[in-house]
Amino acid sequence: MKRYLLLTIAVVAAACSGGDALSLEDPWARPSPTGATTAAFFMTIDNPTDTDETLVSAATDACRVTELHLSAMVDGVMSMQRQENGIPVPASETVTLAPGGLHIMCIDRIADFAEGEELDITLEFVDANGDSHTEELTAVVEDR
Repeated sequence: MKRYLLLTIAVVAAACSGGDALSLEDPWARPSPTGATTAAFFMTIDNPTDTDETLVSAATDACRVTELHLSAMVDGVMSMQRQENGIPVPASETVTLAPGGLHIMCIDRIADFAEGEELDITLEFVDANGDSHTEELTAVVEDR
């Protein structure tokens, strides 16, 4: 009876969640020169759900400050703009954080960001209903 009850709870929980969740793929960061004080994290965020999500913050022990940024070419000059309202991840869409575009900016870098190093990062998301959740992942430092 106990096993049946646990199985029933698991099936109901899966049905309520829809079985879908954000997928965070290929998290990485570029190696940083010894004197550099900044770095960036990149990844692909897939939202297979029917609810819009927004990446609202990131945190890591590798940096004293993290911000969500967009790099853009304006009048022939590359600039970075802080994404004060976060990075939208619309329902049924994929958003790519990549060099020259959206990224998680590491300011006042603490870790070495040496080739092959693994860095833990926590992302906070808020969905269209106002519910927040965090996702833990490990980014690999790679020279791409």
